[in-house]
Amino acid sequence: MVHFHLWPNDFSLYVYSFSDAEDWFCECPPLYTGRLCQFNACERNPCGHGATCIPKSPLEAVCLCPYGRQGLLCEEPLNITRARFSGSDEFGYTSFVAYSPIPSLSFFYEFKLKFTLAINSSAVKDNLMLFAGHKGQGNAGDDFLVLGLRHGRVVHKFNLGSGVAAIVSDRLNHQINVHTITFGRSKKTGWLKVDGQRNRTGSTPGPLLGLNVFNQLFVGGYNEYTPELLPLGSRFRHGFLGCIFDVQFRTRRDRKFQVLGQPSGHPAFGRSVGQCGVDPCVHVHCRNGGTCVNSGSSVYCQCPFGWKGALCSETVSVCDVEHSPPPLCAHGSTCIPLPNGYTCQCPLGTAGLYCEKAVAISDPFFSSNQSSWMSFPPVSARHRTVVQLQFQPLSPDGILVYTAQHLGAKAGDFFCLSLTAGFVQLRYNLGDGTHVLQSVQRVDLHGRTWHTVKAGRVGHQGFLSLDNKEIREHATEGMTTLDVATDIFVGGVSTLSFVSVDATEGEPLGFTGGLRELLINGEEFELTETGAISGANVGDWDGTACGYKVCHNGGRCRASESGSFTCLCLPSWTGSVCNQPVSCVNNICKQGSLCAPSSGTSYRCICPLGWGGRYCDTEIATDTLKFVGSSYVKYQDPRYNTRNFKHTEVSFSFQTRSNDSVIMWMGRAEHDDDDYLAVGLDHGHLKIAVNLGERLSVPIEFRNLTLCCNTWHNVSIFLNGTIIQVFLNYKRVLFHDLDPFERYVALNYGGQLYFGGFELYRNVSIVTAGLFSNGFEGSLRHVYLFKDTKTLLFLNNSEGFNVYEGNE
Repeated sequence: MVHFHLWPNDFSLYVYSFSDAEDWFCECPPLYTGRLCQFNACERNPCGHGATCIPKSPLEAVCLCPYGRQGLLCEEPLNITRARFSGSDEFGYTSFVAYSPIPSLSFFYEFKLKFTLAINSSAVKDNLMLFAGHKGQGNAGDDFLVLGLRHGRVVHKFNLGSGVAAIVSDRLNHQINVHTITFGRSKKTGWLKVDGQRNRTGSTPGPLLGLNVFNQLFVGGYNEYTPELLPLGSRFRHGFLGCIFDVQFRTRRDRKFQVLGQPSGHPAFGRSVGQCGVDPCVHVHCRNGGTCVNSGSSVYCQCPFGWKGALCSETVSVCDVEHSPPPLCAHGSTCIPLPNGYTCQCPLGTAGLYCEKAVAISDPFFSSNQSSWMSFPPVSARHRTVVQLQFQPLSPDGILVYTAQHLGAKAGDFFCLSLTAGFVQLRYNLGDGTHVLQSVQRVDLHGRTWHTVKAGRVGHQGFLSLDNKEIREHATEGMTTLDVATDIFVGGVSTLSFVSVDATEGEPLGFTGGLRELLINGEEFELTETGAISGANVGDWDGTACGYKVCHNGGRCRASESGSFTCLCLPSWTGSVCNQPVSCVNNICKQGSLCAPSSGTSYRCICPLGWGGRYCDTEIATDTLKFVGSSYVKYQDPRYNTRNFKHTEVSFSFQTRSNDSVIMWMGRAEHDDDDYLAVGLDHGHLKIAVNLGERLSVPIEFRNLTLCCNTWHNVSIFLNGTIIQVFLNYKRVLFHDLDPFERYVALNYGGQLYFGGFELYRNVSIVTAGLFSNGFEGSLRHVYLFKDTKTLLFLNNSEGFNVYEGNE
């Protein structure tokens, strides 16, 4: 036997060698399973309704239920009138309720509440009751207000930024069953009154008078279970053990008390909160000596050694192949243990009880109850993220699109488009806090309307449009780049508990409904089982092969009984999916040219570079090129590897017939962060843009010069590090330092230059991030690069289309 150590999840690989065969197995650490120890129980997440999944064993998980849910899988609704909190569970999570931020807490607040204590000696040792404030940054200046229990006394603390005020009650009288608390603050002075004790007061040091807190108000605990994440001075080791109810507040002394929540009494979200006086273990019967653990609304069985399963009824997990009978999940699907049996998680393209049926997805259908999701490779969205989709919802909550810097609790930057209580909500974080935009109107939840959403951000400015009703964020400053690295998740996320806690208003849920179009930064996603890279439990919206975009150009789709489809095309189109112009069926375009329909039954040939004539059968000269707005030339510099990127020179002559266009783009033009040197026209004025990295310099426009009227102009640009010089018609019109700090000094253009536009399927505005909106109309000649003494030879190193001879 040869014993190797490999470290992805700290497992050991055992290899047995035989004369005629080889075999091996991985010895997995606790909570990991799979042939390569690549799975834990929460990657096969059985929890529903946005529950937090905690791995209990390699194949079994515990579900910590969101507010309003209870049961082993959080499948049962729970009406809460008096919230019961269970402190910190064995996994380190606290039960809590979070309410929407309370405005106007700055100079005055007063709260009233009642509570009962659990019969537990740890209930009054070091327990958080109520908190609002900034997440701790390790300094003493974080504003907060907090109420808690410590050593049998109630403690009210607050910090306005210049020091902590602490007000402590007498010891609680344990003969009293229902305790009452009134506490508040006016500017620097606070007060606390508990039961029949005398009123106590205290003041904060320093000159500051206002409380700068705009975050949610937490009751009973905190969603991030590590006490160190609370500000200094506000930390309690555990969550509250008992019931807290009748919580009221006011923000002015002359106002009436009101109930927390919007609407009143309704929290934004919560976890493991039960109903006071109700024990969920009554309905859970653990077998074979197992013990029911009651953690608020979350329950599970703690099994004795040798027993497994949600109810301690199995010696072998129902998903182990050794189980009798073995699980019936089809090859490629994933078995997930349930309290009563198991379920099969189906990969894309399969469906059925055991994932035994093949399913073709044309318009995907997602179900939150089945933890559906699809994922796609990342796209370039660092400086600009624009999402457009069409969807038809059947549930008021759920994630539509999600991507992040990391998939996990510490997600870093993220971008999330979701439904919240029937509203469309956009949340994103660029590293300096969460931006939130919400639609004005709710969506139709009855499966009658396909809604169109266009949402995103350019820099730090966000926007959201639902069915052409748009709202915009008016942020004036902040970070401007989105650094994400995960796949793009659609309809849900592979592990919902890995979604950033700030990405959704409540606990993260999968979407329920249909999707039929998705574009990100102009790139359309193929929403099929073959277009996605991964996914699970996704069906087809109408169960037929007919999808929204199966038939092109206005063709109508007709499903057949055999599971296929037929497209009924408009008169001017033909082909199996109506993507061939009738007029081009028997075209005689030559030299690899493209056929495009024109009026009636006629067509025209779009010629490749170097060819002209009606059928592209005539060679044309390329020393002067004529562009018509839908033309382009892509040049590959053969001397790229010998160029000095810190000293770039380019010059050319042009004659224009348009006022707004891109003339030259020196750079790869593939991703947002690619370097470039761009030259074009904006309202007839010369416009030059340079990106050496991070888009630090703004585009330069020469508004005192108008270039038009079929006159030849010469432009020469010299880029020496960050120093740019521009000569127009042999006169210097610009000498400028793009970045005096010299953070980036080289133009890494990848050896590529575009002239006149980009590939015919690409949108100029999208490729240039809005710098230019149209392709060039005019002529171009005498192009020189760097210190070359000869003009570019386009035919030898270029591709292009729809370019004419400029001398004609």
